[in-house]
Amino acid sequence: MDLLEKCRAYKRVDDLRDAGLYPFFPSFQGPFEGGRAPLDGATVCKLSSCDYRALSSDLHVIGAAQDAVALYGTSVSGPRVLGGNLDLHSELEADLAGFFDYEAALIFPAGYLTNLSVVSSLAGHGDQVFLDERAHASLVDGARLAQACGAEVHQFAHARPDDLARMLEGAQTRSALVATEGVFSHDGEMAPLEELVAVCEGYGATLLVDEDHGVGVFGAGRGASRHLGVEGRVPLMTLTFSTALASQGGAVLADARTVDYLRHTCRSQIYSAGLSPADTAAAHAALRELRRRAAAEPEAVAAAEHLRRALVTLGYQVGGGIGPLVPVRFSSDLALFSAHRLLAEHGVHTDIAAPDQPDCLLRVVCTDAHTPDVLDAVIGVFANLRNDLLGSLQRRGEFTP
Repeated sequence: MDLLEKCRAYKRVDDLRDAGLYPFFPSFQGPFEGGRAPLDGATVCKLSSCDYRALSSDLHVIGAAQDAVALYGTSVSGPRVLGGNLDLHSELEADLAGFFDYEAALIFPAGYLTNLSVVSSLAGHGDQVFLDERAHASLVDGARLAQACGAEVHQFAHARPDDLARMLEGAQTRSALVATEGVFSHDGEMAPLEELVAVCEGYGATLLVDEDHGVGVFGAGRGASRHLGVEGRVPLMTLTFSTALASQGGAVLADARTVDYLRHTCRSQIYSAGLSPADTAAAHAALRELRRRAAAEPEAVAAAEHLRRALVTLGYQVGGGIGPLVPVRFSSDLALFSAHRLLAEHGVHTDIAAPDQPDCLLRVVCTDAHTPDVLDAVIGVFANLRNDLLGSLQRRGEFTP
């Protein structure tokens, strides 16, 4: 079999398309505003965006991006370590470090690249990496790269500090990196950071917390670590700009020596072009807005709680934590994809859990833009379609989950 035979044999998406259930790569024709966005010639309520604070359409954020393009052009056209570094980059890093109370920060061209680079740069021969078994793919892939360089990689049971302690007790080396999400992107559950911090401190392990879905939402915008009272005890924090910071890119925050090491050893810093001027300026403007709003409870949290209560009352199986993500569980892939399509046909666009996750979850994501009137319309759709969504959904085509 030649290398590309696997591509020709891949039929999963063909089955979804034939059944009229293909949910991926929707083509929105305009911005996300007021909780809605244009899709396929109609305006839908968009509950599939992690723009938690609805800043992607904020005029200050848009203006900052436009001004940066006018002043610096569209691209830095080279790695930051050589000719692609801007004062915009350094200013954003300094402000990130100040806002999250770390000595230093380092930004990357993508959130995924941040975790991939940090884990693979810090862990290698003689080190051990311990991942929550539901950690984000970027952490998993960073661990795989570290493993290729000689690190040992282990997964501990999801949100189980006792299982991590058991593994660390039997570790052959004390040079260990522990990585988890602060708020899990899969279902919105918050990690038990207090217990994880205590275990890592007890065994001398270095803890990395990915705060992608905590920043802007919890702890006065500073994430789950602040919310749970362990700020100052998490040596490594990562975040993406594509959620509450309404941009592209990501960053790691740590002590100054660690950041300086990463700045000069991460291959992605050496061989990737720096973050674009527009993305850098947009992220910085969004950060300033988060700082301004720090004392106010995010409206996304109240919106999600309102939706969560309503869906439970209607009989849906709803999980998750206290944040903007409301996961709705279905019995099978067929039921999940059918529900997604049916909701979209009635003007409600939702998200679907990653295919490599074990649960059949419809992910309904609330933002500050989802006002009560918008959500009441969504709840009305869930109510009107309740029998179809929860009952025996009619098979479409020949799709077999």
